[in-house]
Amino acid sequence: MYEVKALDQFNVTNFAGDVFKLADTNTPDAVLVRSSVVYDQLISNRLLLVARSGIGTNTINIEACTQNGTAVFNTPGANANAVKELVIQNLFRCVRPLRSAIEMMNDLRADAGEDLQSIAEAQRKDYVGGELYGKTLGILGLGTIGQRLADACYHMGMQIIGYNRSFKNLRHVQQLATIEEVLELADFVVVLLPLTDQTNGLLTTKHFKLMKSIAFLLNFGRGEIVDNSAVVSALDHNEFAGYTSDFPKKELQNHPKITLLPHLGGNTTEALTHSANLILQNLLDFLEYGTVRNSVNFPRVDLPFISPHRFTLFFEARDNMWADVADILNEKNLPVKEMMGNTTNDGYGYTILNTDLSTMKKTQIIQLLTELREVPGMLRVRLLKNPRLANWGVQE
Repeated sequence: MYEVKALDQFNVTNFAGDVFKLADTNTPDAVLVRSSVVYDQLISNRLLLVARSGIGTNTINIEACTQNGTAVFNTPGANANAVKELVIQNLFRCVRPLRSAIEMMNDLRADAGEDLQSIAEAQRKDYVGGELYGKTLGILGLGTIGQRLADACYHMGMQIIGYNRSFKNLRHVQQLATIEEVLELADFVVVLLPLTDQTNGLLTTKHFKLMKSIAFLLNFGRGEIVDNSAVVSALDHNEFAGYTSDFPKKELQNHPKITLLPHLGGNTTEALTHSANLILQNLLDFLEYGTVRNSVNFPRVDLPFISPHRFTLFFEARDNMWADVADILNEKNLPVKEMMGNTTNDGYGYTILNTDLSTMKKTQIIQLLTELREVPGMLRVRLLKNPRLANWGVQE
């Protein structure tokens, strides 16, 4: 049974069974995480998987995991609707002074015989708002959330422009070549980019000078993408109208033009449940079958397990890698029943190989594993038995 360390609250009742159990250990087989930092000390030789319920993996040392042969999973799209709805809610807050109007109503008092509604309506002139209809929405990052947001806002009558690193032919979005073009044209700019080396500190003083003085900037990507000190300075000089961030920092607090949220993006019952269930199922399938679906450092490989045993191989792709592996398999007369492999853009490969070891002795299997692990560039070799079989079916 595999030991899984959960760094946040997870209900694993319907998933664990006889495959894994939660354990408070510093050398787990897998780590479950929602928003906590995965410390490097947990990345031991034993660690097979870090499973992130959510999309952001900036709290995980991806490079160290990859070199350790540890897969990192996430759940892209699982909270897309929740984030989309939160962005729309905040777009409305940009144009309608609902909060101040509600606060006024809470404080308003009517004397005996006075009509509260009449008194309230006399105050309406102080709470005139605007409309989203006809305005231009600029979206930076046209992934699942960006596309859903574009569709919803288009149907509210907004004009949609956007930027994405790679071009996407989207029905309701006029995709522009640069971020600068989006900033110059948009009445509202929504940041939905992931945090990478290229996006860290991306938006700063020179970008804010391009924005309309009436424009609003909303950050639901990652806090580090936006230079906070530059935001405060730009707002102080009225270079744009307001900033909303789902990533609160002390230097942004108590500014009249800044709205901070406590990282509410995917914080709905539906999104949390869906994301947790998805990551738990993917974790279970990886531990039991070696299946890779949503990983940030392993390629996607999903092969039906219809043989008694299977090997999974994770390696640095190179010329003659498979020839070296094939030589070992041929020397052992190991039958290959089915095989599937794939390679990441960064040059790492993952292969699942179905086989039958029932004619081999345990000592021979141990020797086979040793030789495979010694192949240059090999980072992780696993041997799995088909869970439908009662035992390994190998000779002593």
